Amino acid sequence: MLTGVLHHKLSSERYHLRRYFPNSTLKGLIEQFWLVSWDLEDKDSHTQKNLPDPNFHLILDNQKIKLIGPISKTYSYKMEGMGNIIGIKFALGALSAHLKPPLANYVDKEVELQQLVGFDIDTFISELLQAKSDEHIVEILETYMTPLAITPSSELVRVQELVNLLKNNPEITKVEQLSEISTISIRTIQRYFKHYLGLSPKWLIRKYRLHQALVFLEQEDVNILDVVEWLGYTDQSHLIRDFKEMIGVTLNKYNHK
Repeated sequence: MLTGVLHHKLSSERYHLRRYFPNSTLKGLIEQFWLVSWDLEDKDSHTQKNLPDPNFHLILDNQKIKLIGPISKTYSYKMEGMGNIIGIKFALGALSAHLKPPLANYVDKEVELQQLVGFDIDTFISELLQAKSDEHIVEILETYMTPLAITPSSELVRVQELVNLLKNNPEITKVEQLSEISTISIRTIQRYFKHYLGLSPKWLIRKYRLHQALVFLEQEDVNILDVVEWLGYTDQSHLIRDFKEMIGVTLNKYNHK
């Protein structure tokens, strides 16, 4: 399973992650609700880094709420003491129905939540902070998100299918291959991604190859040359260059942390 979590084995020991799926009404709008809690009292702080999917996220932490647009590279969050996060991972491209285009304007940006919702945000936060269980939190989230529910268009469904092809088929290394497999023209794929995701298909191909690289690097005594071959890179320097640009550290430094 591709998670995009850096140092997944080590990181998972530092926090408790729970995922919940939305009801049928919200399935077109929301991929999942996610809740994270940690207890690092008397322990070192932990900075969690992810290479996330190109989805929008609604996040409540430290009693503050924010809507984050698609992240093009890595996303970092520092955990210390005791804390928790309440999150919504919106379905790919779903917020294109609610936000002013182009979606490229929201990439790597924090978005003013009032652009998206019409309810009182302070009341929303207050109810979430007073909730006593995961089930109650999810119930509140579903209640407030229901007015935004959408039925995905046939175009949006195709975009989601294209992204899943990229995510689950590391042998796709070029937009031309994606076009051939999907029988959708390159120009149309580029238009879809620009409108619904704000990121190019070429960029996402690079990103998901690195998702695969992160999985391989979790293995004991992994050989970098094997990773190059498995992911279809033309040479080791190409992988190193992509890794440094997306992840923010050199492959050698990451692999020996």
